[in-house]
Amino acid sequence: MLLSGVGFLAILTLFFFQDSDIKGRVRISENSYMEDVSIIQKKGGETSFVVDARKAVFMTASDVQLTALKIFYPEKALTLTAENGLYNTESQDFKIEGNIRAVTKDYDIVTTKLHWDATKNLLRSDDKVSIVGKRFYVEGESLTATSNTATLHKNVKAVFNGQ
Repeated sequence: MLLSGVGFLAILTLFFFQDSDIKGRVRISENSYMEDVSIIQKKGGETSFVVDARKAVFMTASDVQLTALKIFYPEKALTLTAENGLYNTESQDFKIEGNIRAVTKDYDIVTTKLHWDATKNLLRSDDKVSIVGKRFYVEGESLTATSNTATLHKNVKAVFNGQ
């Protein structure tokens, strides 16, 4: 009994102190899911954005369906919430749907659908978009936006409250 106990300890010692790298493998297939997901994207050591979702379902090898979505952009102090999002891990495109609300300290943006094209660094929506600030209200359809500009292309209506 003593000899088998010592042998077992020797095997454990060799296993834990060996120089090789043993890595676990996680295999994610279609319809696999994770709950309470948080993804932090960093660029140059700084956080670019943080994505939180109640559930992430892997629809295919590259498409991930996210529910109860919240995205925070620290650089712009902007928080976006939505019911659903579909993220493509290969193209890095993002389709967001359902009661979308983006909130900053100066204005809120409300719409129902957004599409982020990662290759073009372009945000699009063909649906109605409302932008509400402290002293203005703008609504229209067919939004295109880059990091510097946002343009509404159809049925634009703006109201500015002067002092």
